[in-house]
Amino acid sequence: MASCSRYTYYSVGNNSTNLSRYHTFAWLPPIKQTRSVAYNNDIADQRIHESATAQLENKGLRLRGKNPDLLARYMVMVDEKERVIDQPVYNYAGGGFYPRFGGFYGGRRAYYYAYSAPYPVYVGNDVQRVPYKEGTLVIDLIDRKSGKVIWRGYGIGEVDNAAQAVNDIPKVVDGIIGKLPLNEVK
Repeated sequence: MASCSRYTYYSVGNNSTNLSRYHTFAWLPPIKQTRSVAYNNDIADQRIHESATAQLENKGLRLRGKNPDLLARYMVMVDEKERVIDQPVYNYAGGGFYPRFGGFYGGRRAYYYAYSAPYPVYVGNDVQRVPYKEGTLVIDLIDRKSGKVIWRGYGIGEVDNAAQAVNDIPKVVDGIIGKLPLNEVK
């Protein structure tokens, strides 16, 4: 879950599991990982459920409350992170007009002034620590009979604005479910 335009999506699954043998799913309650009210609310919950249900149905799975093949759940995590920006600092020295010897004219030394460009001198680094929030939305698909997670997809991005992050949920869910190794039903 993120409010910027860049998201990174990952998926983890058991390669020996044939997902095409599953046809139905039902939702489990979400796992609450963050204390922030901005990300654990009814609007965010509804958008995640609606978006994920639509995407899973596009992949050929049907929502069914009784005896589903798969159980779906999600969790939202928001962590405080810190980005370190390290830039070199230079001081420019040596510039200006300097006298130069131009030869002998009329038995005397002739001088003129020439401009010398300044050259950079490395004097150290400027280190800045910029705090930010990183949000992660995780969607699990669990085999109902074995109780094991057979597929996990997640999206990671920066969360600058909580309201924008909630509005971006359909985009994030689409990116996560897009990693599910099932073909879309036309």
